[in-house]
Amino acid sequence: MIKVEHIKKAYGNREVFRDLSLTVNDGEVVGIIGPSGTGKSLLLRCMIMLENPTEGKIYLDDEEITAPDCNIDDVHKRIGMVFQNFNLFSRMSVVENVMSGPVHLDNMHPQDAYEKSMKLLKSVGLADKAFLYPNKLSGGEKQRVAMARTLALEPEIILMDEPTSSLDPIMSTEVSSVIRMLKAQGHTMVIATHEMELIRQVCTKVIFLLDGKVWEEGTPDKIFDDADREETRIFVQALKLLEFDVQSDDFDFIGMQTSILNFTYRNGVPETVVNKLLSISEEFVQMIIIQSKGSNIMNMSFAYNQKDGSIDACIRFSGPKLDPDNPVYFFSWPIIQMRADEITSEEIFEDGFTNCVRLKLKK
Repeated sequence: MIKVEHIKKAYGNREVFRDLSLTVNDGEVVGIIGPSGTGKSLLLRCMIMLENPTEGKIYLDDEEITAPDCNIDDVHKRIGMVFQNFNLFSRMSVVENVMSGPVHLDNMHPQDAYEKSMKLLKSVGLADKAFLYPNKLSGGEKQRVAMARTLALEPEIILMDEPTSSLDPIMSTEVSSVIRMLKAQGHTMVIATHEMELIRQVCTKVIFLLDGKVWEEGTPDKIFDDADREETRIFVQALKLLEFDVQSDDFDFIGMQTSILNFTYRNGVPETVVNKLLSISEEFVQMIIIQSKGSNIMNMSFAYNQKDGSIDACIRFSGPKLDPDNPVYFFSWPIIQMRADEITSEEIFEDGFTNCVRLKLKK
């Protein structure tokens, strides 16, 4: 168990934590969420004593690890951390990276450390990459090596700082599979992440940080679907929204499609709905922006409804009233109608937009 009691942390006049307390019990998997800059990563660094709180205490079981005489090396054996950017040793092979902790912190014989490391690499699916160097690995593979390296010291608690944030959906799935395996094995974990689907899959409790303290905590269903506090509901709703402003035909269409894939992955959107969303967004860009040679503007917003796995889309754009018989819409509009489960359109006059199309995409 790890307990954080009334910690404060300030950098000069900037106060990040002003009275933060929380408890992680043995066997729990706790998700930490909150706006950027609220201190999610800093909290993990304080919990492993890579940063010292300005005030307050942190206990690992009954030992105060913030005490001046605490053995920090012992803390780092008992609490492991997986970093967002992997932090692998570039001049060591994969197996040497995993061996480093047991050899240097546990004084394990190199042959025993090697055998242990190979078993761990096998457990995360990377035994065949043991003798490669990190620069030969994908991002997902690097993160799995980082997890194996953390597990090599057999920590009582594993901290993970945005373990999938720098990865594409395929690599994120690789890492999420390892996290689910660790949960099934009974590991105690604290995960700072913005990915709601990962939290729903593995976390037993979610903690929402705001204004330098724990603002609200509860089960994933409670926090994401029925939060008590308005600030929590606003933050969670923002995670379920994706919006694009398309101002010209130079718009980064590939970047938009990538953002849609990341958004749908983070929220666990069903694949059938993802395919509809990708197709419809492409057709709207073609129909409204490309065909007009960039003379129109468009705003696309997508909201995910976790209860039924659907997407509500609102497409606002400028130009003449939408007329399905107009040759401009001849190819794209039938595809949009075929892909959408529900569709309505109306004339509007707001913010330079003259048309609004609302769609629902169901699984």
